[in-house]
Amino acid sequence: MPQLNPEFFISQLFWLFVTFSFLLVFLWRISLPRISTVLNKREKKINEDIAEAKELQAEAEKIQQSIEDQLKKAHQETSDMLKTSSTSFQEKTADELSKIDEALDSKINESANLIEQNKNESLLKIHENIKDITKLTLSKIAQFNVSDNDISNAVKSAERKIN
Repeated sequence: MPQLNPEFFISQLFWLFVTFSFLLVFLWRISLPRISTVLNKREKKINEDIAEAKELQAEAEKIQQSIEDQLKKAHQETSDMLKTSSTSFQEKTADELSKIDEALDSKINESANLIEQNKNESLLKIHENIKDITKLTLSKIAQFNVSDNDISNAVKSAERKIN
C-alpha cells in the first residue's frame, strides 16, 4: 500500500496540511460567516417575533380588560334597571291596590247605606202594617177606634223595652 510507504510520508503530510488549511480557510472565511449570518438573522427574527408576541399579548390583555369592564358595566346597568323596574312595579302595584281598596270601600259604604235605607224602609212598612193590624184588631175586638198616634206611641214604647 502506497500510503504506508515511508517515502511518501512528506508529500502526504504536505497535502494533508494544504487540504486542512484550505478547508480551514474555506470554513473560516466562507461557510462559517454565512452560517453565522443565518443564525444572526434567525435570532433577530425570533427576538422580533417574541417582541411582537408580547405586544400582541399586551393588546389582548387590554382588550380582555376592556371586555370585562364592559361586562361589569352592563351587569351593573341591568341590575340597576331590574331594581328600578322592580320598585316602579311595586309602586304601581301599591297605587293600583290603593285604588282598588278605595273603590271597594266606596262600594261597601254604598252597600251599607243601601242596606240601612232598605232596613229603615222595611221597618217603616212593618210599623205601618203593625198600626193597620192593631187598628183592625182593636176595631174588631173592642169596637172602638184608636188614633194612629196612640198606636205609634205604644209601638215605640214597646221597642224601647226590647232594645
